[in-house]
Amino acid sequence: MNPLLKVIEKLEKERQEMNLSKESVGFISDICKARKVKNFLEIGTFNGCSALCFSLVCKKVVSLEIDGENYNIANENIKKANCDNVEIIKGDAIEILKVLKLKFDIIFIDGRKSEYKKYLILSLRLLNKDGLIFVDNTLSHKAKLNEFFEYLKKSKLDYKELDIGKGLMMIKRSVK
Repeated sequence: MNPLLKVIEKLEKERQEMNLSKESVGFISDICKARKVKNFLEIGTFNGCSALCFSLVCKKVVSLEIDGENYNIANENIKKANCDNVEIIKGDAIEILKVLKLKFDIIFIDGRKSEYKKYLILSLRLLNKDGLIFVDNTLSHKAKLNEFFEYLKKSKLDYKELDIGKGLMMIKRSVK
């Protein structure tokens, strides 16, 4: 079996609460395939399982992780998978987003809930014109996302809450 698929299978067997739901991974992966996504940005790596899944359908995956232990575990999983199109950057996503130069077709937000609004604002400059932003935990952590939702309501962004996983939201720039 392909080492990448082997590592994904192992991580799925050991699935943890912080892993992105299978439904959300499947939905985002289908969108990536349909759109032929080149560059994918993930904010919040955890153990690298979702980054590895997205590496199957995207040319390049960049994932940001602040937690040193999670960063090390994810990097180890990337190495075991022999995956060369995933780059994990260790550090504070807010600071990294301020200096990243690469443009992304899809940006996935699943980091610190208290920072979602900042992640979204900083991500917009990195998003290709017709790109999409996905945000996880918008139902399960709704109480922690008041600032994020207030910002969305006042913004000119189009967004839709999808009944997938723990609450997956899709956001895009308004075409109006």
